[in-house]
Amino acid sequence: MMQRLVGFFFLLLLASNTSAQLEYLRLSPTQKIEQRVGATDLSLEFSRPQMKGRVIFGDLVPYNKMWRTGANENTKISFSHRVKIGETEVEKGTYALLTKPQKNAWDIYLYLDVNNLDVPKPIDPSKLIYLTTVDSYQLPDIQETLVINIYDITETTANLGISWETTAVKIPILFYTKEVMEEMIKEELKKNTFDYSIAAGYYYQRDLELEKAKELQELSIKLRDKPSAWAYHDYGKILQKLGHKKNAREAFEYSLELAKESSNEYLIKQNTEFLIELKK
Repeated sequence: MMQRLVGFFFLLLLASNTSAQLEYLRLSPTQKIEQRVGATDLSLEFSRPQMKGRVIFGDLVPYNKMWRTGANENTKISFSHRVKIGETEVEKGTYALLTKPQKNAWDIYLYLDVNNLDVPKPIDPSKLIYLTTVDSYQLPDIQETLVINIYDITETTANLGISWETTAVKIPILFYTKEVMEEMIKEELKKNTFDYSIAAGYYYQRDLELEKAKELQELSIKLRDKPSAWAYHDYGKILQKLGHKKNAREAFEYSLELAKESSNEYLIKQNTEFLIELKK
């Protein structure tokens, strides 16, 4: 009898410990996506409902009615810097993504209050931000589960895609990468800890404000305790692109001299090739 009681309490304890580790399994699992576009961090957090044999658009999700664009809590979208969606400027922050599907087009909105289980009732017009209206298009195959994603990413643009059943939309987003980088550079320069040559390289590689690239590279050289072959080599490239051939030649010659002192074969070759090019 005693052995049975001990066994019973052991099983009870085991069940108690096991249940403490169990998590509630949602029928619509959550997904979080994080993506950097240019210098802006973007994140999406949403729940993914499934079709389960149901008709979605025009039935489960009625046309011409606001939809939370997912299941459970509001779908959340966050931006670390200002962006532009459609013709609408969107400040950095976290928003609820709301949509109004129609048969051939969707209205896209952001909502300032993200703590809702469904579309807010009633909707506060002062918190609703209309972004744009985009055409919808048909998918070649049935998509069982809702998908929201970021794709077609460049340094300044991306598309926000929403697709489910046989319907999809893509929402263009513009990212102010140049402005964000300039602000970040400005803030770092205030601390005097930023590598000026990296800032110069950003402008040089993208043919943006080469005079600013020149100034930043000059600061990079000025702040060094010892002259750097790489710093003068990069300075020469900026001067060459600006059309300052004489000064570029002097920079490459000095970089070549420093490269020889440190036996940097790569820079010796690079500087020699640039000097030959300048003589043509």
